[in-house]
Amino acid sequence: MTTSTTTRILPVIAASAAATGALVGGTVAAVRSTIAVKEGRMNSCEAAKTIATESAGTGLATAAGVAATGILGIGGLTGLLGFTVVATGAKMVWDKAVPNALDQSPKKELTPITE
Repeated sequence: MTTSTTTRILPVIAASAAATGALVGGTVAAVRSTIAVKEGRMNSCEAAKTIATESAGTGLATAAGVAATGILGIGGLTGLLGFTVVATGAKMVWDKAVPNALDQSPKKELTPITE
């Protein structure tokens, strides 16, 4: 019995996409958390936990989007749309299931500029 190239390579591609997604998500979370710590909205332990959870969630969502489009064999604009829908949905489910301190911290009040 032979396996198709897609079946053999899809796990590698999904894992690579997960790592890339985790790196990007972790970087964004690190920047947001650093600002929140500097403003006193969270401590460094909460920031580290937030970075870890955001990195994991973004990585899993990216892998889910890549896997779904790979399994369905869609590409081009349809594949991009399919990836976006699946990855966004997966990240939304993750955010509901695993809350982080950054989403729960009070927002900074904006002051109007008067001239």
